[in-house]
Amino acid sequence: MINQIKRFIFLLIFLACSQLSKAQQDPQYSQYMFNTMVINPAYAGYREEFIIGVLSRNQWTGIEGAPKTQSLYFDSSFGEEKNTGIGVSVVKDKLGLQEQTTGYLNYAYRLKVASHARLAFGAGLGVGQYVFNGDQAITDNPNDPNISTNTDKYIIPDLRLGLHFSTDNFYAGFSATNLLARVVDYGTTSMNVVARQGRHFFLTAGTLVELSSRWKFKPSFMIKEDIKGPTNLDINNLLLYNDKLWIGLSYRTSVNVLGKGVQGNVKSADAIVAMIEMYEDRGWRIGYAYDFNLSSYSGYAKRSNEISISKTFGRRKYSILTPRYF
Repeated sequence: MINQIKRFIFLLIFLACSQLSKAQQDPQYSQYMFNTMVINPAYAGYREEFIIGVLSRNQWTGIEGAPKTQSLYFDSSFGEEKNTGIGVSVVKDKLGLQEQTTGYLNYAYRLKVASHARLAFGAGLGVGQYVFNGDQAITDNPNDPNISTNTDKYIIPDLRLGLHFSTDNFYAGFSATNLLARVVDYGTTSMNVVARQGRHFFLTAGTLVELSSRWKFKPSFMIKEDIKGPTNLDINNLLLYNDKLWIGLSYRTSVNVLGKGVQGNVKSADAIVAMIEMYEDRGWRIGYAYDFNLSSYSGYAKRSNEISISKTFGRRKYSILTPRYF
């Protein structure tokens, strides 16, 4: 049964990729494995507790106009068997003169497909406001007709879909975002100044290995595909000590999976990420990630910093009866 579910997930990946079109990058996260709902609505309510959290990311420190991302989320599960999850996520992302604020209501329903295996189906319906701050532009010729000096805004709906399969020591997820991007008419002048929102597909998987009574090892990966550019690959290696402290390293790179490449001499956007996540008994989690850029422009933008904080409510201790390591 479990093998059939795995084959089903990868079949969906194949079918979805065959329908992809132009894409623009979604906000990037390094600690997504501790807040998977931001990329997969099927994760809503997975931990079967009420959780609220925030995240702030400053990318490419030292570069003016570099990406800055803030997010707020909360989710919980409902029903006698905790098989229904509902979550809300709000993300604000700013890059140069462009900024976007999006909000999603996420719904997930989990099926017990084996004694220790669950398959969740998720959907996220949301809305986004996209802004081009042309009045903040610094130009040599303020009268250049090719540069908008206005503040242009527009709002569009969005839909996300996802799957999440998990056992006690394995998980796999697949999700798609920006599924309503094609309904937007980009033909107007005001919308042309804002980058098109394209579909993105995420594939995640990982496992848990118990090294001793105190140490656990969790290797995982994420593939992020937008079809238009090189495929992004994250390889993560995390160690958990005493169910309280995560420490680990990630390697982020680009791979040429579908025969796509980049023009010129631009190298892969490689980075090494060091992260630490700490839990305490009253339900607080504090995490920090430090990205060190290895790409061709690393001399200008070596570092990215990301901090996240969450609080779990409803239990005296953080640890739950069946710990959710994924």
